[in-house]
Amino acid sequence: MSVHFLSQTSRNIAIAEIVIFSVIQVVQCVTRYRQEWTYWPHEKRKSVSRCCFYAWYGLIGLVAQFRIAGSAMVLSGSLDRKVLIAEAVLRGIGLSPLLFEVSLVMLASGQAGRIGSGNSRYPKPIVSALHLFRFPVCIGIVLIVVGANADIMALKVVGAIALVVTFGLGYALFGWLAVAYRAVLSKAGYRCVLLVLVTGPPFVVRIVYMLLALFGSQRFHSAYGNSGVMVGMSMLMEIVIMAILFAARAVAQPVWGGVVADEVDHPRGRA
Repeated sequence: MSVHFLSQTSRNIAIAEIVIFSVIQVVQCVTRYRQEWTYWPHEKRKSVSRCCFYAWYGLIGLVAQFRIAGSAMVLSGSLDRKVLIAEAVLRGIGLSPLLFEVSLVMLASGQAGRIGSGNSRYPKPIVSALHLFRFPVCIGIVLIVVGANADIMALKVVGAIALVVTFGLGYALFGWLAVAYRAVLSKAGYRCVLLVLVTGPPFVVRIVYMLLALFGSQRFHSAYGNSGVMVGMSMLMEIVIMAILFAARAVAQPVWGGVVADEVDHPRGRA
């Protein structure tokens, strides 16, 4: 296995990623545990172990873990092909959990002020659409990662098209829900939807960076491209998205304070 010289800038960025995403993981774990224990939107029986599991493996936490592992590989300075492939895979799949989290936060917006599973203000077709949003995202990301590492252009093109189309249709749906269900959602649920829509622009920047890394010049390569571009278009955008999704979920499911459904369960605009 060979190693290469790691520039001080790359080393500093990798260290910063480990520190920042470690903090994000801790915050995610603590807040998500409180939310899971208080609202428990699952059909399974609530327990401490299940709350801990959902808290530690929350989707934002998974992205943080991917980034910590990828930065550790960068700090190793290895040119081993397996290490480079692993780092590229971790960098590539980090986008899908964030889009999955968007789907889950949108589902939470329909249950804002309600406890337990199956209490959404959205009709079943909308709930199903929010769940199904995750599948083409997953397929697109898998095709992109496989195509990039196997150098198969057709897979990269199909995956990119699937991801972009799904993202566009998904956010069009979210925008329509913000208008059509404004009178149905609780105030907290409506604000949650608006916050999700705010993640649209940083997601666009992050997706554009991924596409440039796939089809553009080496300047956009995550491992040995321009560090400033990577920080601005990838790392910073992911942190912004995570912060907004944290806020959106906290609006729909407040972390501290009890929930009294009768006090907050009135649809927006009704007495």
